[in-house]
Amino acid sequence: MPTSLTLPIALIAFAANSFFCRFALSEQSIEPGAFTLIRLLSGALTLVILMKIKGEFHANFLSSGRSWLAGGALFGYAVAFSFAYTELSTGTGALILFGVVQLTLIAAYIVLGQRLGLWEWLGVLLSISGFVVLMLPSAQTPDWGMALLMAVSGLCWAGFTLAGRYSSDAPSVSITQGFFIATLLALATSPLLLTSHIPELSGLLWAMMSGVLASGFGYILWYQVLQKISVLQASVAQLSVPVIAFVAGGIGLGEAITSTSVIASMLVLGGIGLIFVMKRD
Repeated sequence: MPTSLTLPIALIAFAANSFFCRFALSEQSIEPGAFTLIRLLSGALTLVILMKIKGEFHANFLSSGRSWLAGGALFGYAVAFSFAYTELSTGTGALILFGVVQLTLIAAYIVLGQRLGLWEWLGVLLSISGFVVLMLPSAQTPDWGMALLMAVSGLCWAGFTLAGRYSSDAPSVSITQGFFIATLLALATSPLLLTSHIPELSGLLWAMMSGVLASGFGYILWYQVLQKISVLQASVAQLSVPVIAFVAGGIGLGEAITSTSVIASMLVLGGIGLIFVMKRD
């Protein structure tokens, strides 16, 4: 599929992931540790089965340090994400998560020897300003511990994105390996993650939808996109996720669409569009 199609689908999957997690935790149908374990396990099982059918799953990656770094980053992101959202509002959590991702990937882009031109800086500033305008009205003063946890989640997701950007394996193979290792880490730490609370059926279903659909297949599409765009483009594109969630809330849940939200969305999307038009490889 062309990047113009796979990129928005992957970003929609990210927004769906946040929705599945927040909804499951808010209705208290599952604990964050159990949600993380089921999310990773269901995604890993689905992807391993698919790769085995295609004859592309081999266990030699378990001796690869790069694979363990990618899997560790995915595990760290998933755990910190779930636990942080038990205390943070959707707006505050998204602001911290994607803000850290944005800054980390831009720093990596510069460290890797790239330089931002004037138009690229303008695109970054436009997208960040629109993102802040969109999210700050709904943000609340965060618990500092949970805010730090969400920042850790952002760092891990940035690391996972970089691993995909520079991986020599096919996207489906890289994602499957990452999920497999992340699941091994989740199982190894399950005594720390799980509580005595038994998840309800709805909580298990939300976690499985997050693992199989929004994470597993969504991340494969994301890794496919990462092979075709720059680190800078990847960092800015992800700022559209809260905008997608905002639009979905207005259409699907009847939430109010204010002029401030419309202006903020135009700034974010305008900044993203500017960077993609003025892209430099």
